[in-house]
Amino acid sequence: MTSSLEKSLRIVLAATIAFGILAAPAIAAEPTSPAAVVAEEAKHDTNLLRPLVAVGAGIVVLGGAFAIGRLATAAMEGTARQPEAGGAIRTSMIIAAALIEGFTLFALIVCMIATK
Repeated sequence: MTSSLEKSLRIVLAATIAFGILAAPAIAAEPTSPAAVVAEEAKHDTNLLRPLVAVGAGIVVLGGAFAIGRLATAAMEGTARQPEAGGAIRTSMIIAAALIEGFTLFALIVCMIATK
């Protein structure tokens, strides 16, 4: 008798394979589909996207700043509670801050590319 986890994994695997097979015609579609035409027209009309990109960039920066602030707060509290673990906490904080900043930079670049 198989466990419920094994059954769930088999269902997920079967669904993934089925979606992969069914998606093959969509992936091989001609680039002149209606969606491609709309996307091409949207490329030329970037003036409408600029305010949305500015809002998106602002949200990205605020989110990154909030995340790093929370990270620093937690690291300081942890160091205050256990000063002997300060080095390990600081290392973990720097790694996490670098990952957050990398994600924020990537999101900003995506916002800027959206207008081209």
